[in-house]
Amino acid sequence: MVKTPKKAYDYKIYVCGFFQAGKTTLIHSLDPNAMSIEKELKELYHGEKSSTTVGFDLGHLVWARPKENTDGIIMNLAEFKKEKDEYQDWICKTIEIKGGPGQLHFKDMRAIVSQGSDGILFIIDSSDPGSIGNALTLITECYQLLNNNIPMVIIANKQDLEFALPPEEISNLINYETFGGSAKNNFGIKEALIRLLRTINGELKHTNYVLEEVL
Repeated sequence: MVKTPKKAYDYKIYVCGFFQAGKTTLIHSLDPNAMSIEKELKELYHGEKSSTTVGFDLGHLVWARPKENTDGIIMNLAEFKKEKDEYQDWICKTIEIKGGPGQLHFKDMRAIVSQGSDGILFIIDSSDPGSIGNALTLITECYQLLNNNIPMVIIANKQDLEFALPPEEISNLINYETFGGSAKNNFGIKEALIRLLRTINGELKHTNYVLEEVL
């Protein structure tokens, strides 16, 4: 009998979203030491130089809680190692957070990156309503690559921008609960991740995404 190898982390979180939704920014916001395989873009995006992931983004985090059924806190692994004596009596779980490229033709790479994930943190660019159709295509793909019951939390990213649609409008457009956040300003990101982790644990209710209603 072949034994399944033990994971080097307690949770694997797959970060997905369409091109320039903010996946890399989100992962580096959570873990400044995260690794990314990127390519610089020649054109400007919103008036600034930018890059796009062509391989993957990889960060390592710790979720520390004083007891079960609490939110606790999220910190990067390096930060936890420096302060671990403060959390000796806490429940501490390790997280691998991994994102893949958002352009639709990179499906094979996303299939590799997403393998073995426990939950999905899906990022929508709330400043670009025209990208929502592609985002829905990737949501469908997530369930095809993983399974129909995997927990997912959707973030309406870039809420720091003046012209961003509010989360409520994004929710109405995609027919699924959406949470506001800003990866750039690290706003609402840790809260969304904690919600996802608690859903994975069965502590919060998980609502399946009804694909038929948005296709």
